[in-house]
Amino acid sequence: MAKTIGLIGGTGAEGRGLAARFALAGLDVVVGSRTAERGRDAARAVGELVGGSLRGGTNREAAQAGEILVLTLPYAGQQETLADLAEAIGERIVVTAVVPLRFTRARVTMAAVEAGSAAEEARDLLPRARLAGAFHNVSARDLLDLSRPVEGDVVVCGEDEAAKEAAIELVAAIADLRGLDGGPLANCRYVEGLTALLVNLNRIYKAETHVRIVGV
Repeated sequence: MAKTIGLIGGTGAEGRGLAARFALAGLDVVVGSRTAERGRDAARAVGELVGGSLRGGTNREAAQAGEILVLTLPYAGQQETLADLAEAIGERIVVTAVVPLRFTRARVTMAAVEAGSAAEEARDLLPRARLAGAFHNVSARDLLDLSRPVEGDVVVCGEDEAAKEAAIELVAAIADLRGLDGGPLANCRYVEGLTALLVNLNRIYKAETHVRIVGV
């Protein structure tokens, strides 16, 4: 497995949660943000949480430092951010956890994505990168609560076998999570949609739901 993980848009709850779990697994983590200060602040906060040291900086610095990149930025900023970073990312393996959610007081829905899914749009924006989708349905709150394991299954989608294998290895680095091959990247549209369902269930039941695939 690669030793250095670059988190693009890593200052949100999902990014900080994954950064914490990757750091606990012994990986070198670089937290990226639109500004270097925000990236450094998030890395410092996660470092205090896990009792270790992480690096932070701009998204470009994270993209250049990471052997594998993980996208955890808000969907609203995906097009601008990835278009700007396409050259810096080049042919790296990119694992996207981006979900195009739309929040209202009544419920959570999916924003329409012309490409079919946020993952497929990312592939179009990063034509040289080796892309896989993963971690869409993992609760940020569970990731950040280091007193308990993160249970569930992570469906990993993509056509690039090396990228898919790398994503499944990243999943396995987090205790009690299991990575499952979910087929081509186009299937991310279903996995991303499942996130909206889980968030709505969380609102109804005041809970933190997760995905478990049985029979495999």
